[in-house]
Amino acid sequence: MRGKESLNLPALIEAQWTRLTMNQQRIADFVLTNPFPVATMGIEELASATETSTATITRFVKALGLNGYTEFRNHAVQGYQALLKPVENVDRARHNPPKRVVEDAFANALELLKNIAQQADNPVWESAAMRILNAQRIAFLGFGVSGNLLQLFADRLLPFSRAQVMLTGDCGMERVALKIAGLGPEDLLIAMALPRYSQATVDFMKMARGRGTYCIAITDGPHSPLCALSHEQIFIPAEHPVLHSSGIAAIAAFETILAILAAHHQSVSDAVARTRFLMPYFYADDKTHPQSKTRTTDVSEAE
Repeated sequence: MRGKESLNLPALIEAQWTRLTMNQQRIADFVLTNPFPVATMGIEELASATETSTATITRFVKALGLNGYTEFRNHAVQGYQALLKPVENVDRARHNPPKRVVEDAFANALELLKNIAQQADNPVWESAAMRILNAQRIAFLGFGVSGNLLQLFADRLLPFSRAQVMLTGDCGMERVALKIAGLGPEDLLIAMALPRYSQATVDFMKMARGRGTYCIAITDGPHSPLCALSHEQIFIPAEHPVLHSSGIAAIAAFETILAILAAHHQSVSDAVARTRFLMPYFYADDKTHPQSKTRTTDVSEAE
């Protein structure tokens, strides 16, 4: 048999199954059917979940050929390191005073911005801008924090896009699937996923690629599952000392693309016309140029 250090937990259990008692096999069944919860449990929690005692758990661990519960946990978390990192971050940060947490957060934000600034020569910025301009429709795919950030990007892109499709799951996954089914080669899909990656984002990207849609991935590096499914990638560093990921670099990337669009793909007359159109909605502290009250109505005025 291979050394236990080279075996994952299911393989260890399989190798020792015939030597386990009936009680230990019941624990093993729980471990195999609940791998992620087990990876996060202490010995008391696992004993409670399996309706046994800590002594029984210890004997089970020994029966697997492991030295103790710590080694058992090390095997249990294999494959879940990225998912458990936020838990470890919070556990570590809770011992720090608030001032230290604040300092670390700002220092991390500065480091992320320095990191993405090193990609200034990357042709992807201009390429993404041109894809946005030429797309019949732009579909934004992302869930959770990624979906929220993409909504911000989509709002800022309104002056530069013909039509937009939001694929953030607000109306259910079936609705997302139906919208993707309507995409084609003339459209652009911008998909975003940061650790912890969304399985739904990966699945829906596969569907979009199958429709012939050009895909740009916004993710944290070449190891991301989005890379193999995308035609181009925008890599944004996303580490955070406490949170599971940071959106600071994502916003910097969005504003970089927006800056290219505004500087080189928008005429001054267009900018003036848009400002003139929006002028009634802006606050002006100038009594000689009062704002129009026909555009918006205050609640007190309505009453």
